[in-house]
Amino acid sequence: MTCGNPKLFMQLCRSLYTQRGPHVIALSSHPELAFNISQKLECKFTRIYDTGFPNSETKLSPQPIPIGCSESVFIVQSPHKNINNQLMELLLAIKSCSQLHMTNVTAVIPCFPYSRSDKSESLNLPIAAKLVCQLLETAGVDDVVTVDLHSSQIEGYFNVPVTNIQITPLISKILHGRDNVVLVAPDNGAMKKVTKLAELTGLPFALIHKERSDFGKISRMTLVGDVRDATAVIIDDMADTCGTVLKAADLLMEKGSNKVEAFMTHGILSGDALNRINESCISRFIVTNSLHQSAKDCSKLDVIDISNEIATMIIESLNPR
Repeated sequence: MTCGNPKLFMQLCRSLYTQRGPHVIALSSHPELAFNISQKLECKFTRIYDTGFPNSETKLSPQPIPIGCSESVFIVQSPHKNINNQLMELLLAIKSCSQLHMTNVTAVIPCFPYSRSDKSESLNLPIAAKLVCQLLETAGVDDVVTVDLHSSQIEGYFNVPVTNIQITPLISKILHGRDNVVLVAPDNGAMKKVTKLAELTGLPFALIHKERSDFGKISRMTLVGDVRDATAVIIDDMADTCGTVLKAADLLMEKGSNKVEAFMTHGILSGDALNRINESCISRFIVTNSLHQSAKDCSKLDVIDISNEIATMIIESLNPR
């Protein structure tokens, strides 16, 4: 199917897939995002709860999923504060849908758990990210949708199709029309993302080379590039304790930047990260809602909705051109 008008194409796709009845299922980690996706898809929405046992074992509520009402189900779960229990919720929900013989069971996992454990640290340690992939497949998942995987090699651990939604085009739109901006990669791992964004926006970029001590702490940072009298925008895929991004911001201000902003896809923001951001030199800290956020806890935090990007991908997957 070809269509010169994107809005018309979306309307045509909706008219086709509503006849097939896709169904969005929300688990405990981020029901707001799941609901937003269902609203944009104009499809069925079900919330499933973890009633649990006193010893913290996971148990899904007995609310049934209507049999035969849907050819495709999309289970939305982005494990965050209670990662292991929420991962178990996802596995049980996938298994439930698989036992109902749904035509297709897709796990929508915006922030993929254990993605930083993408390689073996020693011969005696397993690759945790690979184990998560195997568990999802054992439960019966047919497809996986995620956002800005920390490591693209995780896709290779799956034997089922994986869609890794890139947020770079969204960042490009946000930065469109701005001048006197320098994109900054806070470490080597973010360089690919920053150079791609520089191509889309035409903005200059810089790199911070990071060295760690024997104990894993950052021992030195070196800026490669010029940020004098410019707004430096730090780009990376995730912010956990924010140690790296805050040290990078201090360095950029020392090197003459007049303002520092940050754009992180996944705002994990563990511990006192929000307080540290509030007290830092960063003027604006942007994250997506791939994880549940409460912007009221931090005056500098700006949360960008990505439900439209996920919904658009779902429409295209159900109605390939």
